[in-house]
Amino acid sequence: MNSRFTLCGIGLFAALGCGGAADIPETPDLRTLISNYDAPNGELDATRAAAVVADAPPMPQLAAGLRSTGLIASHVNDASTDTTPSKGNGVRLQGSVDVEVRCPGQLGDPDYDPAVNGTASLTLAIADTRIKRTFGGHADACVLKGYIGTAPARIQIDGNIAFDLGRDIGIGQRWSGRLLAYLPGQLEVEGYTFKSISARFTDDVLEHLIQLGDGTFVVLTLDASGVSVRDKSGSWYCPSDQTPCTHG
Repeated sequence: MNSRFTLCGIGLFAALGCGGAADIPETPDLRTLISNYDAPNGELDATRAAAVVADAPPMPQLAAGLRSTGLIASHVNDASTDTTPSKGNGVRLQGSVDVEVRCPGQLGDPDYDPAVNGTASLTLAIADTRIKRTFGGHADACVLKGYIGTAPARIQIDGNIAFDLGRDIGIGQRWSGRLLAYLPGQLEVEGYTFKSISARFTDDVLEHLIQLGDGTFVVLTLDASGVSVRDKSGSWYCPSDQTPCTHG
């Protein structure tokens, strides 16, 4: 079974086999990164927690940039829908789907010209008629629109990209939930440049992994209540520069 699909701003190129007839591509190994988010091993006190917050990258820009990558990752839903077998009960698919995304740009009226706003590509692995939870690709001057507060922001991504959905997705199903985005390349947000950055997020909560000077990790969390830092023993809440961090 070989097929090609073309949608607005996106192309899907599938190399799928029934019952094990096609190779399953390697996926990015994000297990260590996921483990560090799930169970950070750093240990803080109130002073160190405050220092982590003070030394952190600008969270509004980081949140805007990383959240915008969700537009690229969401094309897993197009791949899931458009590779659904049209007939045949019990058909098992495996193989790969290459997704080519024409990035829409920063303006309210999308411009899918690759020469203007760049492209992104993804390779999805399919095994037992399920899209594997982790996948990767590459962005080439991909321009996206994000928001810092309510103000629109220009986002540009260059280099390798990788995502983790948190679970495999059955062909024909749609994904929603918490997304982990890892950008080993470069992310530009309104003139601020991030390199080799990651975040795990929903619409309401964003987590950013930070490596401490001793090599251990903590997780900085941004939500409606403000900023907190999660270490091996729990969370430190840091409401403002004038208020000491407290352990909860």
